[in-house]
Amino acid sequence: MRTFLAFVIMMCLTGGLYLLSGPTFFWPDRWDPSHGVFLSGLSAQLLGAGLLLVSALGVMAARQASHHAGKAAPRRWQWRFFALTVLALVLISAAFSVGEPGPNPDWRAPRDAQPT
Repeated sequence: MRTFLAFVIMMCLTGGLYLLSGPTFFWPDRWDPSHGVFLSGLSAQLLGAGLLLVSALGVMAARQASHHAGKAAPRRWQWRFFALTVLALVLISAAFSVGEPGPNPDWRAPRDAQPT
């Protein structure tokens, strides 16, 4: 489990730092990959900040678990962790709200698809 946690923290940290530079990229829709959201500039930076916050939350949780093995975290720590988790969700949601929805520039219809 520690290996997975370290991997997720490093991926969020690396991705967050890269996205803070504001690169342009396309995030395809889960159900229909021919559509999605263009993330560039501010929207990419919001997503990067959200990912950096998620990596910080992972470090916080790991430190809490190592220092207080078997004991519940203090109430103040729990409230701080909750507030930062909500902030991360708000940043990631704002990134997709600010991004421009549109068709996938790289989408090609499957060969066996019939034109309509």
